[in-house]
Amino acid sequence: MKKISNETQSCIDSCYNAVTASKVCLAEHMGEPDMKECQKLCLDTIDVATACASLCANKSDYVGQVSKVCAQVCRDCAEECAKFDSEVCQECAQICRECAEKCEAMAA
Repeated sequence: MKKISNETQSCIDSCYNAVTASKVCLAEHMGEPDMKECQKLCLDTIDVATACASLCANKSDYVGQVSKVCAQVCRDCAEECAKFDSEVCQECAQICRECAEKCEAMAA
């Protein structure tokens, strides 16, 4: 079995970090009416980053396309979370930015 490259492993790790940060952010701010878009984007990040990590691990032929979508969703989530003063939101924004960078590298 061929070993996963360092670049791929880094993308997988970043995706799972984004999933965790998004779950924490979502749990912290569940039900807050002014954070509906943040919550929506955290849910989207959880879904797409989980799929991206899984496809990377499987060495799927669709890694490039899914990584591109994941990068966009993570950038959007980071932009939205960055609007809030919450420490949890700020951390989620930073982790999602890092994930977007790793996914962009995989999409290239």
